[in-house]
Amino acid sequence: MPTYLLLRHADAGDRADWHGDDKQRPLTDKGRKQAQKMAKLLKKHEIDEVRSSPAARCIQTAEPVAAEMGLRVVSDEGLFEGSAIKLGKAKGTYLICAHGDNIPETLDRLGVKWEKCAKGSCWRLKISDKGEVNEAEYIPPQA
Repeated sequence: MPTYLLLRHADAGDRADWHGDDKQRPLTDKGRKQAQKMAKLLKKHEIDEVRSSPAARCIQTAEPVAAEMGLRVVSDEGLFEGSAIKLGKAKGTYLICAHGDNIPETLDRLGVKWEKCAKGSCWRLKISDKGEVNEAEYIPPQA
């Protein structure tokens, strides 16, 4: 039964204040601290793979987790904003770092009742072999 850790990128400031390609918008100081603290919390999970949207803010959020696990971040265009997150049926634990639109969409599609998906937060989902969510836990941002 796979476990998915859906990590929303940490604080990257206001999109309107960034002048340039939004894919290159980095984490703020607050966001870097959130990512470091979340990495320390998530290291208790035996993560097999870390995948991230190619957006700089997502990769920078996922890197501390990957470093804690001795893994590398796999950039995945299919995780960028506006994309549907595809979850496989493999065994293991997978961290997916994505955005404030496609994580809630995934939770809705899976029938998970959710109210929160703050920047820097994580949803832990255990998925059955039938594709049903057996467990769902919200992990708030670590400020």
